Amino acid sequence: MNAPPTSSRLRDAAAILPLVGLFLLMPPTITLFTARYHIAGVPLIVAWLFGVWIALIACAALLARAIGRSERTAGPARDDTGHPDAAP
Repeated sequence: MNAPPTSSRLRDAAAILPLVGLFLLMPPTITLFTARYHIAGVPLIVAWLFGVWIALIACAALLARAIGRSERTAGPARDDTGHPDAAP
């Protein structure tokens, strides 16, 4: 059985997500979709832009929910004094 991902792995994925979005919206990638095709009357490049945008939002929401869930199960952070969330 697979163990759920740890909070640090989820945070790493959340840090990489904007880089993936940047790659998908950079000119070398986006020029692949400048063809004169239409999807339901919408130019292909516009469909690509909004599709990437919606996918990034959905992935960010799923990652945020998973990070919150993993932090709730881990419990509050404790410092050397044993008090939860105490300032250093």
